Amino acid sequence: MNKSHQENRILLVREFPDRAIRWLLETPDNLRGLLLTINKDIAERIDYTNIERIERTFIEDDFRKREADILFKAKFLDEANKTQREVIIYVLIEHQSSVDPIMSFRVLYYMTQIWESQRREWESQKTPLRDWRFHPILPVIFYTGKENWNSSLELKSLMDLPSLLEDFAPQFKIIFFNLKAIPPEQLVKNKHPFEWVMQVMQKEEANFDEFVEVLQSAVQNLELMRPEEQANWEKLIFFLVEFISHRREQTEQSNLFSIVESNIEDNFRREEVKSMSKTGAQALIEEGMEKGIEKGIEKGMELGVIKTKQEALIRLLNIRFDTISREITKKIKSIRKVERLDMLFDQAVKAGELREIESELMNIR
Repeated sequence: MNKSHQENRILLVREFPDRAIRWLLETPDNLRGLLLTINKDIAERIDYTNIERIERTFIEDDFRKREADILFKAKFLDEANKTQREVIIYVLIEHQSSVDPIMSFRVLYYMTQIWESQRREWESQKTPLRDWRFHPILPVIFYTGKENWNSSLELKSLMDLPSLLEDFAPQFKIIFFNLKAIPPEQLVKNKHPFEWVMQVMQKEEANFDEFVEVLQSAVQNLELMRPEEQANWEKLIFFLVEFISHRREQTEQSNLFSIVESNIEDNFRREEVKSMSKTGAQALIEEGMEKGIEKGIEKGMELGVIKTKQEALIRLLNIRFDTISREITKKIKSIRKVERLDMLFDQAVKAGELREIESELMNIR
């Protein structure tokens, strides 16, 4: 695994609750899996081979900060005219358990920002007015919250609207996907890899046996992915590993990780899962170390910083090389220089064997 890939995984571990689903949907085939579950007719007319991610630099600051929004531009097959037209796919991932009563307004506001960006582009390119054609937008709300969503997604519900004026309120359709409410059998009806992962997400609060059942089913079905889908397989499995770390009780996690590994037949893939577990642990260690450093600086306690770094290094070595000897632990605890501990931590991340670190420790006086 290259350094950049490793760093991206560590960043995801730290920001898992906010970024994880968006990270999965950045892969076009996972977006396809979501759309197949929502509306198969629409999903099958989208060209995913040439799909384009749209950066949100044109969105005002308060919307740009939302990590849960993702935009794509894709070709859509119009079967009536046998032509392809461009469509914008806008997915808003809503994690909040509380229902947002002004969701329809938020979606409309965002859509107008997208069209405004098109208008400015036409003006800058001096495109004749007769050639202006705004892209249709497919807005999707991916709701993962626990509360029943009983709020209307029609803009007119936010107005005190006499019946005679109803036709003057903006009308548009929002596709609403409630992960927790959809029947499990319907969720995996297309047998797409992303659907199996969503089924695990749906069961995050199930009892241990029920969760194990859907986890095993997901991993076994992901094993059917073709070799050319290896990159996405890694992404989906890494998500499951981190989902276990963030959503299940710590007392269950070791058993659940073992279940993931035992349901993977390919040796290379099984080793990859072990690497994923270490990546997650390493990220949490580094995060804890950083928090310890900040706390130590605030209190002016240099010894607190040193102790935090010593413990982080010891934990990392125990994770990477099973159990280390008392002599190594004692030697690490004798080090009082922050720079030396930082150097050893970096070496421990990259070391292929424990003896590389032992050799370095022996040179320390």
